[in-house]
Amino acid sequence: MPDEYLKGQRWMSEAEPEQGLGLVVECEFRRVQVLFPSTGETRMYSSENAPLKRVQFQAGDQIHTHDDRSLTIESIEECSGIFHYHCGAESVPEMQLADTIQLSSADRRLLDGRVDSGQLFDLRQQAWRQQSKVRSHPAFGYIGARMDLIPHQLYIAQEVASRAVPRVLLADEVGLGKTIEACLILHRLMVTGRAGRALILVPEPLVHQWFVELMRRFNLTCAIYDEERCASMESENPFLEEHLILTSLDLFRDQPERLQQVLAADWGIVIVDEVHHLKWEPKSPSWEYQVVEALSRISKGLLLLTGTPEQFGEAGHFARLRLLDPDRFHDYQQFCRETEGYHETAQVVDKLILGQQPNPAEAKLVNMLFDGVPSLQPLVEEYLAGKASASTCEQLIGDLLDRHGTGRVVFRNTRSAIAGFPQRKVHGIALRAAQTVNDDTDYTAQAEAEMRYELRDDKIEEISRLPCVGPKDPRMDWLVKFLKQNKGEKVLLICRYRERAMAIQEALLQRVNLKMTVFHEDLTLLQRDRNAAWFADPDGAQLLICSEIGSEGRNFQFAHHLVLFDLPVDPELLEQRIGRLDRIGQKHEIQLHVPYFKGSGGEVLFQWFHDGVDAFEHSVQGGALFLEQFGSELKTLLREPKQEGHTAKLKTLLQQTAAFREDLQQRLEQGRDRLLELHSFRPEPAQELISAIREWESADALEALMTEALDHYGIHIEELSEKRWLLTKGHLLQDELAVIPDEGKTVTLDRRQALERDDVEFLTWDHPLTASILDYLLGSETGNTAFVEVTTPEGIERGLYAELVFILEGSCPPEFDIQRFLPMTPIRVVCDQNGAVLQSDEISALEQAAKADVASHVLSSNTDMLKALLQPIKSESEEAAQKEAELTKSMALKQVEDFYGREQERLQELRDRNGLVSDAEIQAQQRESQALGKAIQSSQLRLDALRLIRAV
Repeated sequence: MPDEYLKGQRWMSEAEPEQGLGLVVECEFRRVQVLFPSTGETRMYSSENAPLKRVQFQAGDQIHTHDDRSLTIESIEECSGIFHYHCGAESVPEMQLADTIQLSSADRRLLDGRVDSGQLFDLRQQAWRQQSKVRSHPAFGYIGARMDLIPHQLYIAQEVASRAVPRVLLADEVGLGKTIEACLILHRLMVTGRAGRALILVPEPLVHQWFVELMRRFNLTCAIYDEERCASMESENPFLEEHLILTSLDLFRDQPERLQQVLAADWGIVIVDEVHHLKWEPKSPSWEYQVVEALSRISKGLLLLTGTPEQFGEAGHFARLRLLDPDRFHDYQQFCRETEGYHETAQVVDKLILGQQPNPAEAKLVNMLFDGVPSLQPLVEEYLAGKASASTCEQLIGDLLDRHGTGRVVFRNTRSAIAGFPQRKVHGIALRAAQTVNDDTDYTAQAEAEMRYELRDDKIEEISRLPCVGPKDPRMDWLVKFLKQNKGEKVLLICRYRERAMAIQEALLQRVNLKMTVFHEDLTLLQRDRNAAWFADPDGAQLLICSEIGSEGRNFQFAHHLVLFDLPVDPELLEQRIGRLDRIGQKHEIQLHVPYFKGSGGEVLFQWFHDGVDAFEHSVQGGALFLEQFGSELKTLLREPKQEGHTAKLKTLLQQTAAFREDLQQRLEQGRDRLLELHSFRPEPAQELISAIREWESADALEALMTEALDHYGIHIEELSEKRWLLTKGHLLQDELAVIPDEGKTVTLDRRQALERDDVEFLTWDHPLTASILDYLLGSETGNTAFVEVTTPEGIERGLYAELVFILEGSCPPEFDIQRFLPMTPIRVVCDQNGAVLQSDEISALEQAAKADVASHVLSSNTDMLKALLQPIKSESEEAAQKEAELTKSMALKQVEDFYGREQERLQELRDRNGLVSDAEIQAQQRESQALGKAIQSSQLRLDALRLIRAV
């Protein structure tokens, strides 16, 4: 590297080779500014450690100029620090070179005497092999999710993300993980390039929850858009500036011009949460519904989320379906007629599941259901004759689930169908608010004042002016006693406000010596992570005191005591609080502790939830319906719990609520779509995916690769425990790899540790750090040349050998994800000095021999001899690599033909049978198949790395 940079010189970024040739445009004290014209990007570097490499071509090289001419260099002259390439009668200064020109290949670099160590060469090849394997693996995009491997969630994600047009309604019951499923689908589509740009629309209170979920579990960072952010951006359309945007419908209501901007942007997928709030009638759809409908028309993919798909009526459910496919769901009456036959089909499916023979009426129905499906007729006859095997029944079940019901566009799992949820037990703690000698506070009056405030519609008063909690509060007496009695047990406490959470902490500090921490909205995300991690640590805090934000989607299932210091009025919010502990995988019965004052609104609310809604010990279904039905009466009783006739009115309310609950549960059970439930979760494919993920996690390849690569790039690894590292910056760390914060990053390769510690990142093949390392390593020249010496192994002659690594790659639009079928594939060929290609046993012998690096000056002093040697070697190795490449391409084409052939036949049959598949989906499949086939056929080899081996 020269002592100084000069304007007009051409340099290339070793960290970003895809930027093309850079042009030095400014030099000042210790800084250099480089413009990359091919991308329009400008970079400012420190001249002392810039990751830049001087571009210099040699005599005999071909160069391309700005005006698209190709010239051969005859000689080179340097004038005032600028290279001039003499090509016949013409002289080309380096600033006139084409901006996209490539650096010399591995053989050119070797001829220049620039070589890396044999260890780096091996690291590069290891990276190519592993990246090729993981990118083509069906588990890619699912491996890195920080989540328990829950079968029904992974099944839905894989089923939806594999579609050319993913447009579905995710309607699992509360607690079954709709958000996780949507994020899994989004993550798979994003890391494979299929999604392009994504828009997520959620109610305003859920924006932060989604942001945290995507970042913490999936390493996806959203840009949260509100009017302040949009107004601060200089772009004419701020929705074109980011690839992953999270916002709420409120933005478009308040600022109509933002709606026009978002509709003018290009979206690969739109995700909408809580869609049951989108009210629709044929002649008067709500404003919110119209916005989502407009977005649904311009977006290729659409995910709608709701836990209550049919609780606002069959018409409301139909309204959601027409957003997904308006051509298929265009007639409400026809839709109702179709659903009438699902029950009989479900009975046939149940018989197939149990392997039971159908009765005559059912046999007639079986023949009718499979009429027009010739490929399955032998299986039908086998089943009707009582000779069906398990695989036969499975194929028939799969076909029925695929072709009947709304299973193609709706996924709904229920708690009754999914095992693994814990029992719940509630403990109501009725307290007397008697005043003590040293405390003049009327705690009952305080509680009533708080309740009245929380029921206000205008919300004028400041929350900070609310009465809080004092050390003498009877609730604190009970809490202190409870914590002492349950010493060593993890306890989560949730209350509504930050001020209350802080007051509880302060009161406890005056009363008891206890490890505790808080969790509220005024803390930074990092502080929340650390506090939650200390609570998760077995030796950490016993008590975590949360404001309402504690129910934002965090996983605290390692605890089984939940203190509800106050109660929300909304049953769904209560269910969300309990859901922090009531999760699949919870190993203990959940103990719910609810302190309240006798005769207060808190007691009314406790009784309504316990005796009316039955919300404490059982999951609430249709929580919003309870509030809609009884909210007015409930709030009246809560505001004035001591009014005349209160007891009788409360008794009537509890009786009416309980009757409503029983009726609702009966209606929901009768309305259960058995076909839909069976379609929404099929254990066999889910277990296959889980096994594939477990296989990747049990292998040591990631640990071996990352240990060596991180060390090479100057990232220090401190092993904290098994599979858990602290990564810190070293003095050699490249700026482009600055994904390590100044304070370091703690990572683990173990899924269980990642689930237990929110402050520890889950390092997998999907993680951005892994992707960054691989991209940086394979996008640069690092390790693409080496010169080593070995003691001649038995069966090998002395002399020079060359190991050449070619990369087979095809170019295809990213949304088609060619890597599924043809990842960037390394093809290795080893030749002797005469160009003869070695056989596998000879290559193995060379591989196993101990290697030592040879000094680079040996190459630079023998350039002419090396050129003569490499010419036949390169020619013969390219021919051998091309033969292997053709076999690889044939296999990839066969995979494409098999996959899309089966899928197109299936989709066309579904369309012809009952219209469940749109023409758009079939056409999209056809376009994908054709584009992939063309790209694979035209894929090319390029020489990526070259190692000389001298056997002595």
